[in-house]
Amino acid sequence: MLDTTRELADETLISDLELTTRIRNALAAAGVKTVGEVREMSDKALLSLPDFGQYSLSCLRGKLSQPSTRR
Repeated sequence: MLDTTRELADETLISDLELTTRIRNALAAAGVKTVGEVREMSDKALLSLPDFGQYSLSCLRGKLSQPSTRR
């Protein structure tokens, strides 16, 4: 697993990150494979994924050191 305390490259695979099974499964079901793809998604889009709630959003944005969006 990768150390997420440093800036992650957009090409970093989601599968290389230490994420919960719920987050990993929700992103995989949506076809999201890289950190860059997550960075392009709004909070609203992420929250619309099945089994992906506010806690998952907070955890994911925290791992990516990325603030939530208002879009």
